[in-house]
Amino acid sequence: MDVFGWFKKRPAAGQSIPLRPRDCHSHVIPGVDDGSRDLEMSLAMLRLLAGAGAQTVVCTSHLYPAKYDNTPDRLRAAFAQLEHATAAAGVGVTLELGAEHFLDDGLADRIRRDELLAFGPERYVLFEAHTGEHVPGPLFEVVRVLVERGYTPLLAHVERYHWLRGPDGDEICEDLRSAGTRFQVNRTVGKTNVPGEGTRGQFLARLLARNWIDEVGSDLHRPTPDGRPFA
Repeated sequence: MDVFGWFKKRPAAGQSIPLRPRDCHSHVIPGVDDGSRDLEMSLAMLRLLAGAGAQTVVCTSHLYPAKYDNTPDRLRAAFAQLEHATAAAGVGVTLELGAEHFLDDGLADRIRRDELLAFGPERYVLFEAHTGEHVPGPLFEVVRVLVERGYTPLLAHVERYHWLRGPDGDEICEDLRSAGTRFQVNRTVGKTNVPGEGTRGQFLARLLARNWIDEVGSDLHRPTPDGRPFA
C-alpha cells in the first residue's frame, strides 16, 4: 500500500488545490521546530514532495519567539546541512530557505532589525497569525513595514483564520491585498474548495473565484499520510 497516495492523487478539476512546482511552505529542516525530527525523516519528506511534483521546496521553519528557539542564523546553518545532505542523497528537488514568522507585537520591530528570512524573486516573507475571531492588532503595521522595506508579505494558510472567514472577511481580504499582501493556502484533497463543504471550503471557493490564491504549500511536517505531527 502506498501511504503517500493521498499526496500524488489529483482529484477532478475544481475539487482540489494541488501542490505547485514550488512548495512555498514546509517544515523539512530537522530538529528546529515541530517539523522533521531528524535528517532521515527530512529526506523521506523531500522524496515525498519530489514524487508529488515539487521541483523547489522552500524550507519555512518557525521563527516564533518563546516557542521555538530559532534565529535566522541558526536556520541558515541547519539549512546548509540539509542542502548538502539532499544533494548527496540525490533527491531531485532544489531547496530554498525562508521561514514562517509569527505575527506578534514584536514582529514589526524584528523586521526593522532585519531578523527575517525572505525567499523567491518576489522577496516573500511568509508569516502566520492566530486563528481566533478577532483581527490581530499588529497585522497592518507588519504589512506596511514589510512593503516599505521592499518585501512582499505572504500570509500563511489563510484558510485557517476565523477572522478572515467571518462576516467582515471579504473586506479584510480586500484591504490586505490593497496593502500588498499575498495569500498562501495549503494544498487540499477532495471537495474542500467547493461551496457547501463548510466555512473553510466556502472561503477557499471565494478565493478561487477571485483569483486570490497566490501560492500553495504542503505545510508538510512528517512523511505520513496527513503530513502532520503525531504523538
